[in-house]
Amino acid sequence: MNEKEFEKLLQERENKDLDFKLELPESKKVAKLVVAFYNTRGGKIVLGVEGETRGPVGLKDPQRTEERFVQSIQYWCELDEAPEIEFVKYDSKEFIIVHCPKGKDTPYFVREEYTPRVRIGSSSMPANKEEIGRLYREGSSKSQDVYPVENATLGDIDLKAIENYLKKSKLTKKLDKNYINELMLKEHFVALENGKLVPTIAGILLFGKNTYLDMHHSEVKADRYVGDTRVEWLDRRDLRGTLFDIIKQAEEFFLRNMRTPAKVVGFKTEVRTEYPIDALREAIINALVHRDWHNQETILIRMYNSFVEILSPGELLSPITIEKIKRNDYTPKTRNKIIAGVFNNLKIMDKRGTGFLRIREDME
Repeated sequence: MNEKEFEKLLQERENKDLDFKLELPESKKVAKLVVAFYNTRGGKIVLGVEGETRGPVGLKDPQRTEERFVQSIQYWCELDEAPEIEFVKYDSKEFIIVHCPKGKDTPYFVREEYTPRVRIGSSSMPANKEEIGRLYREGSSKSQDVYPVENATLGDIDLKAIENYLKKSKLTKKLDKNYINELMLKEHFVALENGKLVPTIAGILLFGKNTYLDMHHSEVKADRYVGDTRVEWLDRRDLRGTLFDIIKQAEEFFLRNMRTPAKVVGFKTEVRTEYPIDALREAIINALVHRDWHNQETILIRMYNSFVEILSPGELLSPITIEKIKRNDYTPKTRNKIIAGVFNNLKIMDKRGTGFLRIREDME
């Protein structure tokens, strides 16, 4: 990091991804901070900077500070990947930046503690029950959409829709009832629980008869605002149904709320949408397929006069970061392998991770 980049970092306030320390805290406190970053989404610890004022004081002995830091985390926690330690010179003073990645094998613990820690705002706190569940799911190789949906029954699945999918995807030509049940189990649309077949998250989201009743957070809230603030709105819709239904409704919402200038070229009238509809469609598909379905919040679509936001619950999966996505330097990962597989089989999306690249190309 050069001096200009460090100066820009000093202008930020402490947050979920950033912590300033004037000097290295005692060893167990260091471990708590590092573990919290690993269990959340990674982040930076800047040593030699006063926390509240962000004044760049510097370290008296950065080499000794680095040694003490390494000894602390080696004793107090087990990490599958060591943090990167960077020495920075700024204004004739020396600092250390500790780059903590988002951990791949969550949860991580501090020695002698039995509750993992997470980053909440600018604090490192013990994880609650829901966060602990998330950490174990993300640290597992198991797809997160294969878990049963609470209180859902086999009758909540549209078997005709599954038959149509099996025909379209050419997975089988054999469609008798017993074999379909066996295939649904194999494809993880249902799971065996207490001797009964029950729908999974993937099964309800893809083929539910009334998806919203079984999973209220499956709806997408879409708003078109006046101007560039969320004060007044022109249009509001709650998009509900299977993921396929929601994609169609979202596309209709976008088209209804976009300016569509037209011009005559030769003998034809060419109509252009304000935003490339393919880019918006790709973005909403990405949000639906890759979001954290264990999080009870809904996806939000916000259209303003000069930009569009799509907010999707859940963090990026390690080792994917925003910076890597911007550089198109990442290997695609999904927490919902079953949903992604169905979308790929139906040629709705590509599992090779080209979605963001196509969005950027469409927007140029």
